[in-house]
Amino acid sequence: MHVTPRAIVCVAVASSALAGCARPSPEASGYDLRWTLTPTPAVVGDARLEFEVLDAHGAPVPVTAPRIEGHMSHPGMAPVIATATEVAHGRYASRFAFSMRGDWTLLVLATLPDGSRFQRRIDVANVRPPA
Repeated sequence: MHVTPRAIVCVAVASSALAGCARPSPEASGYDLRWTLTPTPAVVGDARLEFEVLDAHGAPVPVTAPRIEGHMSHPGMAPVIATATEVAHGRYASRFAFSMRGDWTLLVLATLPDGSRFQRRIDVANVRPPA
């Protein structure tokens, strides 16, 4: 098989482009998120999200400035933003409202003890009208 210099350049350019797009997985930071959402299934109106940020050993980590951002799956909707409060050591809760039915993405945001930012995504499919 004959490899031309042009082929080598194309492979090198493609490889460097792909490497630039690589992102670490959410677990790469060594932290995880355990959460519960009530009511389940989710309905339009009031909801409560409880969560814990866990270290690599599964122990709760105290965080600061915990908050939730709720985003609809279609553009143009203002996010629903709510703060979370600590309800037990390393356990947080937030009340917020799903303003309309459809698919939502909740972002859990906080600051870790070392000052770095924590962010995890929760997909909530098919928020329904209230019964």
